[in-house]
Amino acid sequence: MVDNRYDLGWLVGRTLAEVNGTEHGSWQFGFGPDAGVRADCPWRVIRDGGIALSSEDHGHQYGLPAPVDAEAECRRLIGGAVVAAEVRDETRDLVIRFASATRLELVPLSSGYESWQLGGPGGSLVVAQGGGQLAIWHALNAEPCAAERSRKPTERPLG
Repeated sequence: MVDNRYDLGWLVGRTLAEVNGTEHGSWQFGFGPDAGVRADCPWRVIRDGGIALSSEDHGHQYGLPAPVDAEAECRRLIGGAVVAAEVRDETRDLVIRFASATRLELVPLSSGYESWQLGGPGGSLVVAQGGGQLAIWHALNAEPCAAERSRKPTERPLG
């Protein structure tokens, strides 16, 4: 199932502009000057029906001529614009689908630590918290997500 509490439609049409790993294991995926993802969890690129690359591959040689450079390889594998993005309901995996039939999947594994943060236009922010919760901050003066537009006045706001 997909969690539709936060509309990720603003990602559609954007391209992956940058990929940067840190020595502490965090990764940054940039989708333009006002949007990006910070991953503090494993991630993988799915292509042609299998795992083409993962954060765990970075720096390993695997019998290749040189160690895997996951930054460069991720940029090479992911092509085209974003066609869809979703958050899986039970696991809070963030799945970003590209026109190249490639997916970038961020895979939370911790029940206690924040796994990823998605920052969007106007300062909106979604954080995958430990244990599978989402914390959502909407940008000031932004349109509410579809779930909030349809909620009854007596219902508690999301977040």
